[in-house]
Amino acid sequence: MKEVLHYAISRECSDIHITEGKQAKLRQNGELADFAGKPVSLAEIDEFVEMSLPDALKRYVALREGKSKLPVDGAFVFAGRRFRVNIYKSMSGINLALRLLSDRIQSLDTLYLPDNMERFTELTSGLVLVVGITGSGKSTTLASVIDAINHKRRENILCIEQPIEYVHKPDLCRIEQIEVGVHVESFNAATVAAMRQDPDIILVGEMRDLPTIQNAITLAETGHIVFATLHAKSIPDTIDRLIDVFPAGQQEQIRFQVSSVLRGIVQQRLVKNTGGGRIPLVEILFFDDVTASMLRQRQKSNALRDYLRGKSALGNVHIADNAAWHAKSGRLNLDSVKNMMSPDDYTIAKSILSVGTVRSGVFE
Repeated sequence: MKEVLHYAISRECSDIHITEGKQAKLRQNGELADFAGKPVSLAEIDEFVEMSLPDALKRYVALREGKSKLPVDGAFVFAGRRFRVNIYKSMSGINLALRLLSDRIQSLDTLYLPDNMERFTELTSGLVLVVGITGSGKSTTLASVIDAINHKRRENILCIEQPIEYVHKPDLCRIEQIEVGVHVESFNAATVAAMRQDPDIILVGEMRDLPTIQNAITLAETGHIVFATLHAKSIPDTIDRLIDVFPAGQQEQIRFQVSSVLRGIVQQRLVKNTGGGRIPLVEILFFDDVTASMLRQRQKSNALRDYLRGKSALGNVHIADNAAWHAKSGRLNLDSVKNMMSPDDYTIAKSILSVGTVRSGVFE
């Protein structure tokens, strides 16, 4: 285990996959490769969990012995670097999925996120969602947003996470980080308690169930700013996910509540940087009276995306503009993301790039 972790740190691998009795596999620059070492035994995994994740040991033993079917989440520090880990069972036995976290919180610009992301650091109420598939950098983006606020405003910030990935060092803000499963039973319990803890800003690491989503909406309605992540494939899909989790009889009311509190959605995925590593390919929609009305009236998704691109002056960022911006800067080969875009979006991006300038008002 130590050999694998040292290797991952030295090569800046993003992910490590370990299965008992098998060779480890590591992901570097998005590519999965075998680790040229001996297979990792179950005894080595047991020793690793006991030493690195003492708070999760009881849950791990229950999973290992078949008394629980729940995966075990945690985080630990090894050789000065912080890792996130998810332990789960499969036909092959015990598995560990580890993520090597950055040893520092990067700024929004060093992450190559659009300048318009700074607008989210100025909000004083409402709900902001960062969405995408697993491993799309959502937590990294939100850590950067919180860090930016920490250095420019005086606020009381509660971060509710599972596990804690980035450790914040308070500057102007008071920042308390609460780990679900260690400090509190669930996201639901933590968000209920947050209503009595005088926060100005709440980060919800993941809105994964109805009670947590309802609590986040309530917190946003009562004058707080709530940042949260959600698993969704697109901006329109995000809205459907928020509404559809509620019983049919409540959905109309929730649609109105969401339309009144939602301030913006950032949808992102990670793509290869031509210079090595990965960069975020994003779309951003800032909500205004028009988009709130479209949400209440259940406008079709293509209408929402047309409005997104047509109103870049509001801060919106269309995927075609973002892809062209990366390509113009030499970070991205446009053809490498062709399959991630609709044919129309790809054509727009090619057109923007051929003109030689990124659309005015989007990034410059």
